[in-house]
Amino acid sequence: MSSVSGAEARCPECDEPVAAGESFCEACGAELGPPGAGAAGSDAVTVRESAATTCPSCDAPGSDATPDGYCGQCGRRWSPAREHEEHTAGPVAAVTDRGIDHWRNEDAVGIAWLDGRFALVVCDGVSASQEPQAVSQAAVDAALPVLREALVGGDDPEVAVIEAAAAAQKAAAEQPFDPAQAVGPGACTFVAVVVQDDVLVAGTLGDSRAYWVSDDGAFQIGRDDSVAADLVASGRVTAKEAVAGPGGHAITKWLGVDAVDALPRLTTVELPGPGLILACSDGLWNYAPEPEDVFDLVGPPGEESAIDLARRLVEFAEMSGGADNVTVAVGPYGLELPQEEGT
Repeated sequence: MSSVSGAEARCPECDEPVAAGESFCEACGAELGPPGAGAAGSDAVTVRESAATTCPSCDAPGSDATPDGYCGQCGRRWSPAREHEEHTAGPVAAVTDRGIDHWRNEDAVGIAWLDGRFALVVCDGVSASQEPQAVSQAAVDAALPVLREALVGGDDPEVAVIEAAAAAQKAAAEQPFDPAQAVGPGACTFVAVVVQDDVLVAGTLGDSRAYWVSDDGAFQIGRDDSVAADLVASGRVTAKEAVAGPGGHAITKWLGVDAVDALPRLTTVELPGPGLILACSDGLWNYAPEPEDVFDLVGPPGEESAIDLARRLVEFAEMSGGADNVTVAVGPYGLELPQEEGT
């Protein structure tokens, strides 16, 4: 899939020119992406979506799925909507996928690119909460415009990340819920990364992560807000042991109406040279919990396009078991990446 820039923007379906900010192609009617996906002078975000057309258990058509997400023939819980999305903006890309075992995709992702500066946002809906897929999407939709405006204005990235998290929290808390249900109101994790000049700022809530990967290795930017992270910090267990143990994915901070502390953990890094920034949900790092695992998985940065790398990492997670939704966003710093395979 190709990216489209500024006045040269073209429809990804029919290749006819489209005006900046248009949501649909006037020539063929194809959807060009979410309203407001681009920023003035930036590459517009192109989104490719796919939905399951048959039940993964019995191949019943998607039209037989009930409104509450059950197959009308075999009764398996699944969702035919938003199975897979791919986003590109300039050299930045993201992929989100339902995975193998989850019945719906509760992750959400957003990216923005402007003249070498970029932003990544990943939110992972908490499955044991009400309508987590709606909460995560609302959080991303609220946070990304704040970060995009900061890119346009060259604003302080630390302030931008804090304001983006506040906007995401407000949107998450406004999602409707039923207090009579056994599970609590909707909630999601949050990771936002802004790269501006030679500075990276990341803000995290929960256990969605950001990584820096260069020829020298990889490291996690910041740390999780989770029971597992607290155990690792105590020195009593390794990351692999903590994740595999009881409460391995119990988070201690999140976004939502019942969030006690929605202030993100901020980490600022002066980037030392060329490399890649990854933002991901735990659907990926479940299978690569240590930074050295991520480095081994990614390989030398710069050898494949961001979209091809994101696809490969999602495929790795699914080949490793695919027990959760998986989302990966990739942004290069100081690297000239190859074009997407097949273009």
